[in-house]
Amino acid sequence: MSAPAQQPPDFRHVEAWVFDLDHTLYTLDAAQHGAMEERICVFVQRHFGLPREAAWDIQKRYLRDYGSTLAGLVRHDGVDPDIYHDTVNDLAALSLTPNARLRTALARLPGQRMVFTNNCGRYAKNVLKALGVDDLFGLIVDAKALGYVPKPQETAYDTLFALGGFKPENAALFDDSVRNLVPARARGMTTVWFNNGGGQSHWRVEDQGLHIDHETDDLARFLSGIRIATP
Repeated sequence: MSAPAQQPPDFRHVEAWVFDLDHTLYTLDAAQHGAMEERICVFVQRHFGLPREAAWDIQKRYLRDYGSTLAGLVRHDGVDPDIYHDTVNDLAALSLTPNARLRTALARLPGQRMVFTNNCGRYAKNVLKALGVDDLFGLIVDAKALGYVPKPQETAYDTLFALGGFKPENAALFDDSVRNLVPARARGMTTVWFNNGGGQSHWRVEDQGLHIDHETDDLARFLSGIRIATP
């Protein structure tokens, strides 16, 4: 006797679809990721006049303690966020092209779709446009909207809910970083860990499984297979 077929993940309760940007809606190969980290390190070096190793330590400490390197630089060192973003973000280096699989998967989702990112909103818009999905998103909650107090800080999620106008229990968050899923799950959001081995997917938290409802290494495939509400 064959085992019963497993039901696809049930997302029929979801009306608000919230996506991280970097390493989630688009991914980087090892060389691209290394180049991005190096641009951040060079910025920190120049700002403080430090050798690379010391700048790297600051970069990673701020990322660990505050959720992004920029958050620490704004909080402690008076860095201009616009200059920072213009320096470290390089859209051309990503070599992004329209992603038909992702577009088809996103387009089937009922309700509102939004980006929730610790990065820059202008950059997010350009990324979405390069992927060919910009018209599918109605809201970008970015570093500026968050007051440069990023995920996984609790206030970032308060801002997300206020700007998005949705109830957490009717929303899903997709993110490569498990620690960004922890506050979302605690508030009642359905959480999906994009675990493709890149970005911050290697980070771990205590009792990790308690904060993850679903896991995938292929976002488009996952979105194409879930159960969703129908009119």
